[in-house]
Amino acid sequence: MTEKDKSIILGWLKKWKRLLIGLATIGLIILMIFLVNFPRLIQKIVTIGIWGLVLFILMYTLAFILRAYKLKLIFKGLDLDISYSTSYFSTGASFLINDSTPGKLGDVAKVFLIRDREGIKLSESVAGIAIERILDLILLFVISAFALIYLYLGNFNNIGILGQNIQFYLMIGAIFILLILSLMFLAIYKTDFVINISKKFSPKLADYLRRFIINFKKGIRKYKNHKKEFVFIVLLGFPTWFVDAYIVTIFFHLSGYQLNMILLILAIILSFLSKIFPISPGGWGISENVGALFIFFLYPTFLGGYTEILSIFVIDHLFRSAYLLFFGGYSIFHYNINLRELEAIKT
Repeated sequence: MTEKDKSIILGWLKKWKRLLIGLATIGLIILMIFLVNFPRLIQKIVTIGIWGLVLFILMYTLAFILRAYKLKLIFKGLDLDISYSTSYFSTGASFLINDSTPGKLGDVAKVFLIRDREGIKLSESVAGIAIERILDLILLFVISAFALIYLYLGNFNNIGILGQNIQFYLMIGAIFILLILSLMFLAIYKTDFVINISKKFSPKLADYLRRFIINFKKGIRKYKNHKKEFVFIVLLGFPTWFVDAYIVTIFFHLSGYQLNMILLILAIILSFLSKIFPISPGGWGISENVGALFIFFLYPTFLGGYTEILSIFVIDHLFRSAYLLFFGGYSIFHYNINLRELEAIKT
């Protein structure tokens, strides 16, 4: 078999892979719509009403304002003064692309958009986005771990779906998250060791991980002269993610369910983390079920059952996607981002 034949076959397989992922995602969405009862879903959206919509828009907009400001500060710590406009709209474009594709092409788009708009080196742009992404991951895991420990110490003693006291699972969850954090720090400080292990499972993933971590480490070295700025960036991440995650509690409360706020924030953070794995575009069909399963596990006697919980997570995702369609769509068309070119670069 010639190299040309191999290239044709690989291209054909990639097209079928995209088609299958797309069909599976559509199938999952249709299944969820039937599962949660479409008329009931519409009724719940009407119940949330115009004031709920306005509150959602204000909260989600605030989250993007904080996120864009944090990104600008990250580049400032690299001695690069990018405009707030570039930071803001590149963030919107990346979120929409990530919500529409399974391969996290949004981060790639953000790298090239910032490079082109600000005239900086590609390596500098990659370093900034790598720092943003790794700090976000660390922060989400830290918030999750402390929230689980807080609930454990606060004697949150519901009986879960398996008939055992929830405190046992809260502590197991906290230990598991702390283990993941330890592995992340190991990857940063012992990069070669982790990369060699990763190669045994996926050489492509290992190469992507290596480049990402190396650029992160190169960028973070510049913060030796910007220690105060680095601390402020880390601290700014807490209100950013809190505002973003708090949105789901609004939908639950407006739907008439007064659940523990910390558990709801934990559930939405888990749904965010599930989107890291490129299973379906934007995590559709996966992220909603992850969040709903977490709440149902803790509240097995929830009025309306699992489908009622799932419907609220579907509404949360629908509202976010609709917002991103307008906000991120402007950046994509205005800056003329080509998804095919981005995918070719990534692969």
